[in-house]
Amino acid sequence: MPIIKMPLNERGGITMVESVSSVNGAKASKAAEEVKAVKETDKVEKQEETKAKKTEEKDKTDNVTVRSSYAFDRATLQKKVIEYVENLKKTHDYPTVVEELTKYLDLFRVDDFMKKYPNITTDADFRTIMYNETIKYL
Repeated sequence: MPIIKMPLNERGGITMVESVSSVNGAKASKAAEEVKAVKETDKVEKQEETKAKKTEEKDKTDNVTVRSSYAFDRATLQKKVIEYVENLKKTHDYPTVVEELTKYLDLFRVDDFMKKYPNITTDADFRTIMYNETIKYL
């Protein structure tokens, strides 16, 4: 431990306040340096964590497949809609239901349907959309 030279009081000794304050000052500066070092390491750790999170999110988005192409062409879609509605007519053999479904088929336009639902790529998507379209007629 370094020797600290302190001014002497009237009796030739150092006062306790001066001694404590000089020791506390040294301890305080040492503690401040330690706190500063801890803050810097925390900052570096947080930056590393955010970088890791960003790379994880980027990897997750890279693995997602995007549906880009339409699985059904016009003719296939038209045929599927007719089959679906005819099946509903057979299943629900009520005159009002059959009339409403016939009107739906008469007014059905494939191009408008494809514009309204551009992300149909599977039969499950098609059946879900057709259910939502025709439930009001049943």
